[in-house]
Amino acid sequence: MKHVTPVFCIALAVLASSSAYAQKQSWDYKSYRKDPNSGQYDKARFVTSTVSVEEKDGKAVFRMVTPGRGDPCFSQGDLPAEVQRGAEVLTVTVTPTLSGCQPFRYLIRNDGSGGVRQIQREGRWVDDGFDHGLTPQK
Repeated sequence: MKHVTPVFCIALAVLASSSAYAQKQSWDYKSYRKDPNSGQYDKARFVTSTVSVEEKDGKAVFRMVTPGRGDPCFSQGDLPAEVQRGAEVLTVTVTPTLSGCQPFRYLIRNDGSGGVRQIQREGRWVDDGFDHGLTPQK
């Protein structure tokens, strides 16, 4: 029987625990309200919400917490998400499970300076045109 080195034991322990590794990130987020007369989102009316992504065991979940009554497409609890990490941008893609809700994604700058929300239009991702903030929660 060969001698097992301490370095090997440490490496094995790290490998075994890596599947249980969890990472959570949260950002302050501006949630815009619809104008009751036009039914359109109003750039002057928003509340500060929190969006977060938690990655664990190779899966990611998205959550939005909005004071009061939030948009059911976004704030329906934990939603499955896809996370892609780039050198400059974190991309979080969410496909809501509620019928009639469209996929959306966030492109969040890694330097903490904000990001954008995108929606699908005619098969392409486009900015939704609102300043959502997307700055790291303190």
